[in-house]
Order: sequence, then C-alpha cells, then structure tokens
Amino acid sequence: MSIERVEIAASPCPNDVFILSGLILNKVLTSFEYSFKFADIETLNELALKKAFPVIKVSFALYPEVYPDYQILSCGSALGFGVGPLLVSRKEIKELNFADFKVGIPGRYTTAYFLFKFFYPKEIQKIFLPYYEIIPALLRGDIDLGVLIHEGRFVYAKYGLFLVQDLGTYWEEKVNAPLPLGGFLVKRDFPEDKKNRILQDLRRSLKYAWAKKDEVYPLLKKYAQEPSQEVIFNHIQTYVNSYTLKLEGEALKGIKVFFETLNFKEDPENFIWENKDGIS
Repeated sequence: MSIERVEIAASPCPNDVFILSGLILNKVLTSFEYSFKFADIETLNELALKKAFPVIKVSFALYPEVYPDYQILSCGSALGFGVGPLLVSRKEIKELNFADFKVGIPGRYTTAYFLFKFFYPKEIQKIFLPYYEIIPALLRGDIDLGVLIHEGRFVYAKYGLFLVQDLGTYWEEKVNAPLPLGGFLVKRDFPEDKKNRILQDLRRSLKYAWAKKDEVYPLLKKYAQEPSQEVIFNHIQTYVNSYTLKLEGEALKGIKVFFETLNFKEDPENFIWENKDGIS
C-alpha cells in the first residue's frame, strides 16, 4: 500500500530547515511521505492566500486573512523574546524623522512590515523586496533604511550598516509579551487524525535536529544565505526554542496580544492545532 504524500512549503532560512531536517533527511519515522518547496516568506504568504499547500509556513501578521482555511500547528513557530526584525540604515541617523527616506521591507504581508508600521506609523516611501535583497539595496544606495529578518539581522554590522531600532524589542517593551513572527499552518479541513500525525512528525523532526545539530549543519548551510557556521547556529539559538516545540504559556499570551492588535479576536482553541489524543 502506498504512503500518502504531504507537501510542505517553508522558507530556506536556518530555523525552518532545522525544524524540517529530520523529515528532509528521512531520519525519523513518519506517517506520510513528505515533499518540500522552499521560497522566501512573502512568496509563502502569497501561496497561503491561494491555499496552494496543505502545510505552509507564513507570517503571523498574515494569519487572520487565511484563518478560514488554515490552523496554526502547535509545533514549528518562530516566537519569543529577542527575535524581532531590525531596522538598519546606510548612514548613521540621529533623529527618527524619515520623511525623505526610502525603506526596504521584506513583503507587505510580513510581520516585519507590521512591526515597522507599529514603530513608525508616519508616511514614508516603502520599497518591497525579497528579504535577501535588502542589504544589497542598502549598499547600492537604492534605499536609506531596511528591515532585516533571517540571517541579515546577524551580519548587518560587517557591511557597515547602522542599527536604528530593534523592532522586536520595541514591541516587547510596549506590550510586555513575546513576539510571534511566523508559524506552520495546516489545512483546516484535514481530518483530525491527519493533523495529529503531521504535528507528531514535525515534532519528531525537530527533536532529531536538536539531538543531531552537527549532522544537520550541512543541510542548513546548503539553503542558508549566510554560510558561516557561527551565523547559522546563532540563528537557530535565536529562533528555535521551547515555544517552537509547543505553543503554550507565554507563547499563547504573545499570540493573543499580537492578534488583538490586528483586531483579530478569535479564541486560540479555534486556530491553534494541538493533538487531542495524547500523541507527541
């Protein structure tokens, strides 16, 4: 009997590849045969709007738009303290007056864009770019400011760029809660058992990666924008934590506060999928 196939769409950033590494490398027992598509986060957001994949990583800022079709899997999220995007500049800035500036944003549906508007609600010319094009655009002088996510937040200084504001820290100080960046979604209309098995497989994959960091490093390097082992492992340490394994406690508070800011007030029971039969 053939094994059912499930497609997963994710970003090539180290934390997503780390979470999926046990599945990609076929190192864990699974209920399904998995295939993978990798794309930048804004492309993933657009694919989710089209309901293109049964399991897909998206920005939490997008989730209210796809709530009718997807639930958030309780494993796989990037969420916590000290994980936010960074606003950087080409030249040192003394005053927060950006009226004549151009800012590079890694997508209009991203949590990074929401956080930039939360920090700076005034008018400014916005240029939407794939996340990996923002530092090059700054260095060319095409933009004056850039919102950095993924590996960019760890390497901007070596390019002579200046930190203007840690947008995650700004959020945390204002709301006193951890910041939810993005998570894996699963089709809402899947049978409960199927969603449980996908969640179980994702957790097994993450636990494998935690136990075998050195073994999964070549896979992370293959997909990373910055191949430095130090940058990759700093990335994992920053974005993969206990909340990645399971959304609970402070993580649920952070999600609730974040969604309320977006005027999305659904009960988490209706949109976070956690196993209801004890499978882990």
